[in-house]
Amino acid sequence: MYSLEISESAERACRSVMHVCADWESVARAIDERDRVSSANISAEDHLSTPESSQCLSYLARMVTQAESFTFGRIRERVESHVKSTDSPMLSQLYEKNKNALDSTWENALNAFRDWCSIDLREAAGWPRMQTLIEVRNASAHGGGYFTERQKKNRQQFDKTRRVLQEIGYGVEGNQIVAARGAVRKEARSICAFIQEIDALTRV
Repeated sequence: MYSLEISESAERACRSVMHVCADWESVARAIDERDRVSSANISAEDHLSTPESSQCLSYLARMVTQAESFTFGRIRERVESHVKSTDSPMLSQLYEKNKNALDSTWENALNAFRDWCSIDLREAAGWPRMQTLIEVRNASAHGGGYFTERQKKNRQQFDKTRRVLQEIGYGVEGNQIVAARGAVRKEARSICAFIQEIDALTRV
């Protein structure tokens, strides 16, 4: 799974993602075994029932959090290194004034890296899917699997998120996100690929 070029911190993050995936697999096997009593044909693309989907989304949320922790940590590390390398009291003062907000949100973190290091990580190939998974994480963490009022506030963005989720295999029933049986395994791969891409783009 890991390239020869991957850093130790990125490898740790990927391993953490895969541990979450492994935890889910034991739960998923129990769900599948129970459901085979009533249906012989079970596919990884089949959507889960509401309580099982909520459980699945919570595992997805944990994986997204691992990617977030790695990305924010790397951004802070690189920005701090850049500020020190400039040996500029003015830039150091500016950084100290704003550093607490640097990784308070994805937008702040990505903007900081773009502004300080001249690299926009939103151009990473894995960012669009990661951006969608962040919305899934937020719905899971703050809405129990339902889109929150904050997520629905921007109607255009909300409609786009719903459409993209359906395109990549999720069900959307009203304001509820419904996960497929194979979602955790599939997203574990995409999240690890994103971590490795960020690792490559932010390495000194």
